[in-house]
Amino acid sequence: MRRSRLSLIVSAATLALPACSLAFSGMSARAAAADCTAGEVCVWPSANYGGTVTVLMDDVCHNGTVGSALNGDTDTLQELRVYAQPNCGGTPTVVKAGAQAPRVSGQSYVNWHAPGA
Repeated sequence: MRRSRLSLIVSAATLALPACSLAFSGMSARAAAADCTAGEVCVWPSANYGGTVTVLMDDVCHNGTVGSALNGDTDTLQELRVYAQPNCGGTPTVVKAGAQAPRVSGQSYVNWHAPGA
């Protein structure tokens, strides 16, 4: 009887571990997204806002891995463009002002503004 109780406790603990890690991973994604100051445009090298955040302060093409992005700009004439190829080549994935992209794949990016904006 003692042995079966121990097995039941160990089994219940084993089942609870994945749920705990999922909860913590969600919390860390939100915490990492919060690393992007309100009103800023940010990219991370990994999905779900993993890795070191890069804040975009200019409208120049940057080469670098993008796994997630947050566009905190409120200007509707602005958008974050993430490109699958280096040097902002190819068709971009567009992250509009005020939007988040927890999973995006790219090798370059630009904080784009409409001409005259």
